[in-house]
Amino acid sequence: MNTLPETTFRAQPTYARRADYLPALVRRLDLARSEQHRFLMVAHLFDDTMRMIDALAGVMDFDAIIGVPYSSGSDATRLKWQSRYGDRVQCPKTETEFRQVLASALQKSLLACRSSGQKLVIQEVGGYVVELLHERFQDQLDLVEGVVEITKQGVWRADQLALKIPVLHCADSELKRLEAARCGETIARCLDGLMRDLGNTLAGRHATVFGAGWIGFGVARALRRLDVQPVLVDLNPLKVAEARLSGFDATLSPGDLGRADLVVGAAGRLSVTSDVLRQLRSGCLVASASSRRIEIDVEFLEAAPGYDIHPSIRAYHFADGPAGQDRQVCLVNDGYPANFIPGSGSVADEIVELILGELIVLMADLTTYTYEPGIHRLDSEGEAACTQLWIEQRDGM
Repeated sequence: MNTLPETTFRAQPTYARRADYLPALVRRLDLARSEQHRFLMVAHLFDDTMRMIDALAGVMDFDAIIGVPYSSGSDATRLKWQSRYGDRVQCPKTETEFRQVLASALQKSLLACRSSGQKLVIQEVGGYVVELLHERFQDQLDLVEGVVEITKQGVWRADQLALKIPVLHCADSELKRLEAARCGETIARCLDGLMRDLGNTLAGRHATVFGAGWIGFGVARALRRLDVQPVLVDLNPLKVAEARLSGFDATLSPGDLGRADLVVGAAGRLSVTSDVLRQLRSGCLVASASSRRIEIDVEFLEAAPGYDIHPSIRAYHFADGPAGQDRQVCLVNDGYPANFIPGSGSVADEIVELILGELIVLMADLTTYTYEPGIHRLDSEGEAACTQLWIEQRDGM
């Protein structure tokens, strides 16, 4: 009897993700271990962050790796990360615990710096560390070489302080602008998915997006592709003019909020206020596109009766509709960013890694050069170094 030969199939894809971008960048920059520095990280503990830590292994080894609660506070995240990096990884579940964990980690690293004659370099997201350093560690700031920040929110928070340390950032780099557009797409796709889960569709509905910056504009553009009718609201006349010249309905102040089926806060501050929430129609979906829980007056909503209608949506009931009818306002992800809902998808790794590359450049700069206290932006040479390698790797595939 004839038999077919046993065949072993091995995948030979013609296209694969560029998993070696970050280690290749470390090699391109010719980074070597700095014996004069210690390192600490505060981050969203995603797989791309793990790849960055692995790429820096032996060059920058972190005393502590602390996850931001709203993105990294789950037991699953803690177990996954501690299985790889041990107990230097901490995943606090609440804001209060987060500050306690962060203060303890800072104190430990600063004491180690004092005894070893080293200085501390910190990578963070959101401005938490900079505030805490100036609140509780004023007498030890001489041990801090500087902080690297990735978000505009973190830069804004730092700018409110009388800074006594340098803060380096890539929050408004051109690569961050490109990432923001993709982030807007992710948020719109996530919100569309939530509506579908409820048996509804966003198509043909009205949306109000507060904030016409990079993220807000990206959200509005992506919503329009889903056949939503978005209105952009921004206090900055230039941003309103730019949005209008791009074909969007845009205004300096919100108009008829009673028409909105979806409201998105993307202003980087409290934008969906109690006054806004009082004007929304029943069933309106309210979501944040910021990096923290700052866009929506959640306390106002939580004063009303509420219950979960979806794992990621809580409905709050108000008896202040027309003729005293009940009105329902639906909050997405408890007021935290919509794109942090598990399974919502994310910006593609090959785009996110460009930004992580900028963080590596800034970390290397802090260990090489001395910066004056204040805010310092990534220079064009640093952006070019990250982008040049990215292009070379893409062209070589």
